[in-house]
Amino acid sequence: MRIGEIARLAGVSARSIRHYHRLGVLAEPPRTGGGYRDYAVADLARIARIAFLSGSGVPLREIGALLEGSDADPAADLAALRDGIDQRIADLTRQRERLDVIARRAAEGLPPGLLPESVTRALDFCRADAAGDAELSALLDREHDMLDLVALQGDFPEALSRSYSALAADPERRRAYLDMLAGFHRIEGRRPAAVESEIATLVDSLLADADLRALVAGAPPDAGESADASPSDGPTLEQLLPDPAQREVLRRTLTALGVVL
Repeated sequence: MRIGEIARLAGVSARSIRHYHRLGVLAEPPRTGGGYRDYAVADLARIARIAFLSGSGVPLREIGALLEGSDADPAADLAALRDGIDQRIADLTRQRERLDVIARRAAEGLPPGLLPESVTRALDFCRADAAGDAELSALLDREHDMLDLVALQGDFPEALSRSYSALAADPERRRAYLDMLAGFHRIEGRRPAAVESEIATLVDSLLADADLRALVAGAPPDAGESADASPSDGPTLEQLLPDPAQREVLRRTLTALGVVL
């Protein structure tokens, strides 16, 4: 059989068969007097097995050892290939779910990302409350960016979502939140020692209000959470909040809550 015929019977391309030859997974058959490769039924069976294994995810370079029984531990190698497929399936499933979220948010006029709708809605209410105040609006934009970073790093804390839902439902709580943001803005760029009283006031306000505390410092850790848990691969506190005075507010708040920094 010529290469075109055996390729058709095996359901592969002639180019694939030539590739099998180059890799050494398929021996070259004898040639006819006219210089054409002359394939036999055994070659057809070998090609069909190669195509089957390749279509099952086995790399072509590993197929020869598998067919000839020279692989020292084929079960372990196949299990590793299967684990890789499982991981790709999980990755594709996550991508599909994220695309569904992006499409739904786009249909509702929301920006792309994983930030919960309740948080986006609360920030929109706050922007409406701060209309006409350019500084507050800029602070809310920065807050949105920081929250989006949290969401993109993994699961968004449920306590944080609940706190923003409370803001969306209560104009007075939104005012307290905007006042807190304004307080953070007032101490920005100043030495912590020079704004000690403002820092203390902000810390007291955060500790006195569970919702505001969660908005800025996050939810307190669970009682059973290990103290030596692995740190996140996301941005550090210094990267998210480079201003020393503002960072001092968070440091004191977290320390008062028993969070080890």
